Amino acid sequence: MIRVYVVEDNEFLLEDIVHSLKFQGYDCYGVENAQAFYSLLAQQAPDIVILDWNLPDENGLSIARRLQESNITQAIGIIFLTVRGQLEDRLAGLEYADTYLTKPVDYKELGAIITSTYRRLAPPNISPSWALYPQNLELHTPQDSVISLSYREYLTLYKLSTSENSIILAKDIVEALGEDWLKFEKNRLELLISRLRRKFKDYSEIDFNPIRSIRNEGYQLTLTIKIRTQKPDFYKKPQILSEHTVRSR
Repeated sequence: MIRVYVVEDNEFLLEDIVHSLKFQGYDCYGVENAQAFYSLLAQQAPDIVILDWNLPDENGLSIARRLQESNITQAIGIIFLTVRGQLEDRLAGLEYADTYLTKPVDYKELGAIITSTYRRLAPPNISPSWALYPQNLELHTPQDSVISLSYREYLTLYKLSTSENSIILAKDIVEALGEDWLKFEKNRLELLISRLRRKFKDYSEIDFNPIRSIRNEGYQLTLTIKIRTQKPDFYKKPQILSEHTVRSR
């Protein structure tokens, strides 16, 4: 899922943009000033940033310049969305941004531009990687096989995948499943994690524990899984691995 941060000081416009992009399937968050944006950035980097130019504490051009000049954030896609439509403003903005849009904008068009920008900036798929597809509850292996997941397996894996390999508390996973932690039978979570481990090992070439149990703390994913919004064209027709196949193997 493409993560998008929107920096816009008009709270009503900000709410509209975030609501529309979330409805279109983007992992979208909105803030009203630069300070709040930097706080959000420190927690997790987005794929795309949508910047207003005129902000109360630091203008969007300065933010874009900071992002592009840092080795840590220069891969983030930048889209200006502003009322400033003069040619000199557009030229200055495009020195750092990937796209320059003037308000008002059609939100469906904005969504298409986000996806287009993300595709253009995404690094080529040189080495195989794991990929999780929310729409189909599928996990794609580096060998181009597809593992079907139950909804609870998907939720667990999604929670672990978005943690950037940090430790996730068992309580947080249980609550992500929509369960009450105080009433949940803890061995049910371990059984769920064990099924996921088996699927990883049965249909890939890994020779390590993909989900570590950290005593008295929680669980940690030891490999990287990317959340994808659609299947890329370069995938070969995969071998579908169903729940039944996994159990009977």
